Amino acid sequence: MEVDPYSLLVSSPTLTVFLAIALGYLIGKINIKGFELGATGGVLLIALLFGHYDLSPHPFLGTVGFTLFIYSVGLQAGPRFFNVLMEDGARYIGLALVVAASAFIAAKLLAAGFGLDNGLAAGILAGALTSTPTLVGAQSALETGVAVVPPGASADTLLETISVGYAITYVFGMVGLILLVKLMPNLLRIDLAGQARSYARKKGYQEDKKKRPEGLPVVRGYQVKEGGRIAGKTRRQLQATEDQRVTAVRVKRGEKIIELGMDDLVEASDKVAILAAPERHAEMRDDPDLTSGILDKDLLDTYITSAEIVVTRSEVTGRSLSELRLTPDFNCFVTRIQHSQIDLPLRDSTILQRADTLTVVGDSRQIDKLAEWLGVIERDVQELDLVTFASGIALGLLIGLVSVKVGTISVGLGSAGGLLLAGILFGYLRSHNPTFGRVPPAARYAIMELGLMLFMVNIGLQAGGGVLEALLSVGPVIILCGMIVLLAPLVIGFLFGTYVLKLNPALLLGALTGAMTSTPALGVVQQAAKSSMPALGYAGTYAFANVLLTVAGTLMML
Repeated sequence: MEVDPYSLLVSSPTLTVFLAIALGYLIGKINIKGFELGATGGVLLIALLFGHYDLSPHPFLGTVGFTLFIYSVGLQAGPRFFNVLMEDGARYIGLALVVAASAFIAAKLLAAGFGLDNGLAAGILAGALTSTPTLVGAQSALETGVAVVPPGASADTLLETISVGYAITYVFGMVGLILLVKLMPNLLRIDLAGQARSYARKKGYQEDKKKRPEGLPVVRGYQVKEGGRIAGKTRRQLQATEDQRVTAVRVKRGEKIIELGMDDLVEASDKVAILAAPERHAEMRDDPDLTSGILDKDLLDTYITSAEIVVTRSEVTGRSLSELRLTPDFNCFVTRIQHSQIDLPLRDSTILQRADTLTVVGDSRQIDKLAEWLGVIERDVQELDLVTFASGIALGLLIGLVSVKVGTISVGLGSAGGLLLAGILFGYLRSHNPTFGRVPPAARYAIMELGLMLFMVNIGLQAGGGVLEALLSVGPVIILCGMIVLLAPLVIGFLFGTYVLKLNPALLLGALTGAMTSTPALGVVQQAAKSSMPALGYAGTYAFANVLLTVAGTLMML
């Protein structure tokens, strides 16, 4: 029995969708001189190819994908959204608003000048900024009836033109932004690395790029010698004078195992289990007051583990790592700090904020005590709370149905805006109450990624049939419009951030990549700055940009 692959795909849109995702992921991982299309670009490319050969989209899976993606975006932004608003929100909102508004106005003016319909203009806006939330907002406006369909056109035709505009400008927008942020420091004669160091010193981060990061802490045994600086001191005294990156886990005195309290004495001949990075242990081998290489099963029988702790306690937020004394007081080492999914400098001066995630290493019992003080351990959250998750989506869809009559036009958030708002609200509530709406990070990532890929496949399959025709007829116009829509917000945002907000250039370029929701461009800025400082700006604008660009996509269709 012969099987015709093409007929098989035609008869099974579900098979087409998931085959496109699999092949797209493979294409997206191909690295050519350091450049990758990425999963989104690869899936879009394969879907366009399938669509060109008249393979049908799967509307239901596309709708499910869009719903899961935009709600997950809100969940991710929620814990940090209101905190940024309270801390330095005015500047970040201002920059994100200027970027979104300038891109929106540029797209509107270009559409009017070249006679492009709203669907094509919305697709160009979304593609040039590589902003999937913008695309979701535009399509949602059509599907919920908020958008105005011109005489002689149909909602299906506009949906296709949105997809075509997005598909043509997406790759250019991604590559163009990366090239622009890479060239801008040289063109403007900005010492980005120097500016990043200057900002780090001002904020107390004091980044030292020559210093190699230490390895993960391990436990090794030592014996205290008589007459040295260690014997006869309490743990509190030792912590005040010794290296803060070294901590005693327990002591064996004779045959007795003692868990050291802060006021317990360390005596001569005590065997001590010390937790420290391998580099610190190497230095301690030459310590004249310690005998190294002590192997004692009872002493070293401690369960050292790692965990991710989410900061939720109000008494902890706003304080630096040095103030919190996590190593001296809890025998735990912080090996990573993430702030809105962005790595922060691992410095004593780093300030913790609500919803920051700390990766800590230490004795399992001490980690539990630390987690109780800081917030909640993410490893404790294994199950997805589907009741709350589904309720949040339902609430978002209901909010999206609400509209207000302005003249003859109905204006509302649409399903995209409603889902985003509900996601932000539920994400914020989750950060304050860890038992509410459990969504493990791995589950959130999988849902968000799968939702995005399902949505991207549908976009590519919808656009595939019209991309070649559009390229031949108005392709140069679309590409030119995409270039202007990309350049306008970047230039205007840079001028606004420099002369009005007076942001540090390294922070500003990071904030601009966040305002344009481009994580690959952030990587380029950090590489040029030789610093993680730009990530602070990215985290500040990213959450607001997702909201504003979703609204921009909806407004394009009014």
